[in-house]
Amino acid sequence: MTKIKSLAAFTLAFGVLFGSQSAQAHCDSVGGPVAKVALAALDTGNVNLALPYAPATAESEIKAAFEQSLKVRALGPEAKKLADHAFIETTVRLHRAGEGAAYTGLKSSGIDYGPAIPAAERAAETGQLEPVRALLVEELEHALHARLAHVQEARKVGLEEPDAADDVPAARARVSAEFEFVTYVEALRQAIQGAAGHAHKD
Repeated sequence: MTKIKSLAAFTLAFGVLFGSQSAQAHCDSVGGPVAKVALAALDTGNVNLALPYAPATAESEIKAAFEQSLKVRALGPEAKKLADHAFIETTVRLHRAGEGAAYTGLKSSGIDYGPAIPAAERAAETGQLEPVRALLVEELEHALHARLAHVQEARKVGLEEPDAADDVPAARARVSAEFEFVTYVEALRQAIQGAAGHAHKD
């Protein structure tokens, strides 16, 4: 496997291992994609816009909440705010349930989740993967180099065959650093082999 292919594979694993929490939190935000589409459904009167963001088993609950919110919306500006919030919350909650994740309430908008999520969203819209690949390869290379450097530093002072009791703590730190690095790399490989993702569980 070439260096580029190897890094691309590690990049995929990196995103699967470490990006899921931020991505899921992104879905909980009032400025996230689920909240935006829920509001668009209300504004257009088209519940079908929101349905793809939750599993099929949640359709009846979303439709019922949608109809109720439309009725409440018509009662005035304050009622509209409450109705919008209620429907957004219902849609996000059912979206999270479809992922098998806990719902802990809507998060405020404007939270900085880092560069990966907006880059991935742009890639999904444009079909251009290079900016995402470049971003993740850079971060992953940095992480790998940092972890390997830690191992090398530990190996300088930690003997492989400590003779004296005073040598044991440094040797233990060396062993710990080595195993942490190996475990990290193996976790990446397993993520590449697996199919963990952001999918609904119908």
